[in-house]
Amino acid sequence: MKIWSTIKLVFISLVALVALTFLTVDAPKKIEKVAINLENLPDTVELIGFEEQKFNTNSIIKPESIIFVGNHESIMLAKTLDEMLDLDAGDFIIVSSVSDEPWFIKRWQAHTQNTKLKGDKQLAWIYDRDGSIRNFLQVPTSDALKYFVYNVKKDGIIENIYIGKIKVGASNGTMSEKEIKENLQEVVKRVKELEY
Repeated sequence: MKIWSTIKLVFISLVALVALTFLTVDAPKKIEKVAINLENLPDTVELIGFEEQKFNTNSIIKPESIIFVGNHESIMLAKTLDEMLDLDAGDFIIVSSVSDEPWFIKRWQAHTQNTKLKGDKQLAWIYDRDGSIRNFLQVPTSDALKYFVYNVKKDGIIENIYIGKIKVGASNGTMSEKEIKENLQEVVKRVKELEY
């Protein structure tokens, strides 16, 4: 008798969890393909390490900078790429694209992961909870394994310069530090070749 009660409780809990997940995921917005220009930046963004505050986006994303956009798996490359590029402070912006995640993952799991990844380093690390930056940059997919690198040109036009992919489970250690650096070599090469 107790077994059936336990099975019912587990089944009801699973149904409730699945329902909660589907009810709290925001429908993705349709991306409109237009020239990406700093003039159209969203007004404000949230930064990791500065919770409960909003920052003017144009004080974070500026001409002659590089933007890295990653999802909950690929975001783990961001800090290594920052070290490899060795750009001046403020010239490398990280965007954690979590807008397609259910609210409880956005609020706790992904946020905690991003906070740990950032550590105490002074980085412009945007936590794109509402998807405004993702939509602005016209990121084509929310595939957890893909990452996107953008160049902000001197004239304010933003162009995608690289789309990369990581191994499944990279955030759980399936990629060594050597593999991560090899994965990022082409990105570094393309950034170094840029002319402003």
